[in-house]
Amino acid sequence: MDKISGFSDDELLVKILSFLPFKFAITTSVLSKQWKFLWMRVPKLEYDEDSMYSFEYSFRYFLPKVKEVDSETYSIVSESGHRMRSFIEKNLPLHSSPVIESLRLKFFTEVFQPEDIKLWVEIAVSRCAQELSVDFFPKEKHNALLPRNLYTCKSLVTLKLRNNILVDVPHVFSLPSLKILHLERVTYGDGESLQRLLSNCSVLEDLVVELDTGDNVRKLDVIIPSLLSLSFGMSRYCAYEGYRIDTPSLKYFKLTDLSKTFSGLIENMPKLEEANITARHNFKKLLELVTSVKRLSLNIENNDAEALTAIYGDDIVFNELEHLNFHIHNAYWSELLYWLLKASPKLQNLEFDEQCSRDGTMGTLAVFWNQPNSVPQCLLSTLQTFEWSGYPGSVQGKDLATYILRKSRQLKIATISIGYGLDPQQKLKMEMDVKFSFRASPTCKRVFY
Repeated sequence: MDKISGFSDDELLVKILSFLPFKFAITTSVLSKQWKFLWMRVPKLEYDEDSMYSFEYSFRYFLPKVKEVDSETYSIVSESGHRMRSFIEKNLPLHSSPVIESLRLKFFTEVFQPEDIKLWVEIAVSRCAQELSVDFFPKEKHNALLPRNLYTCKSLVTLKLRNNILVDVPHVFSLPSLKILHLERVTYGDGESLQRLLSNCSVLEDLVVELDTGDNVRKLDVIIPSLLSLSFGMSRYCAYEGYRIDTPSLKYFKLTDLSKTFSGLIENMPKLEEANITARHNFKKLLELVTSVKRLSLNIENNDAEALTAIYGDDIVFNELEHLNFHIHNAYWSELLYWLLKASPKLQNLEFDEQCSRDGTMGTLAVFWNQPNSVPQCLLSTLQTFEWSGYPGSVQGKDLATYILRKSRQLKIATISIGYGLDPQQKLKMEMDVKFSFRASPTCKRVFY
């Protein structure tokens, strides 16, 4: 410690503190007089209410089994929250760093009020903030209105807002440096606020939009030539009327569309490299848009056999696909997976996550892995890794695993997770069935857990 204190240049010490978690940087104030106020010059600030409590108290407060929180938990959480609020209220206005590079706020108790959020964001913006992250989720569901000066912050590069934040975008605003924008389950001042915001972000590269129940967003156009990464999600109860996505530079695309009807138009993604699709409708159209990707995660939530059968055909080929992560939430996955393997001649890695392949009940499995007549080309020549996360007692998953082992000539490693909740004897038998099945690749290593 003496060697560190020997530095005459406080700027070096501030630089060192900036690499520490902010709460640890604050504690260095007790080391010596030289260190007492150095943390006040650290340009990266983070106040996370979760860090004040153990997981037990956070859980008991936020997810009580009864309507009222027990008095002990309420007292501890409330007292700690008041201490943090008083600390921020006292020190943030006096923070001596001329530029606040980042301010991250995360609160969930009623101790913190919407007016606090507005004031603290306003202070950060006045110090040329480059990154703002606010997650506000009080039990009383009050929305925090952000200050007007946020929408004219020329230095702001990253803006991440989550939960009870009111995004009320003025008709005239300017965010010329904004490259990263995350809006997750926030509330909008009117139905056009989000559209106004997106239409005037000329250098945006990373966008996350998650719409939820009660949103007043009805239509949305994401037409951003500079965008490289897009994550767009809608819950099954969203009342939106449609969306359009036109992003010619996009490299990563994540779509979660659980709405009751599909009304989206997606086009112009020639540079796409990775896609993560969770959907209930129009699967073929979505897959046609991502045929150029190297990595694909596919999660289909639909038990309609006719809707899934409509995908099959020779008109869709994933010529560049190397990694496939296939999630199961329906009972008709056998033919769909076989079709995907046939359509992916260069596939090297297959992850099969059998989360739920039952018919909506806890009864018997609806279908079994059907042994196809022809072997997909990728199994004969390119597949190197296979991972199966199985549902306890799944016979069809076991049959798939043994089929992959029997047919994959270049397979190097197969990782098998049969799942929890299965009788140990049954689990052992399933492991033995897979372990002693024939392998087309004699050097293939099998890992069980």
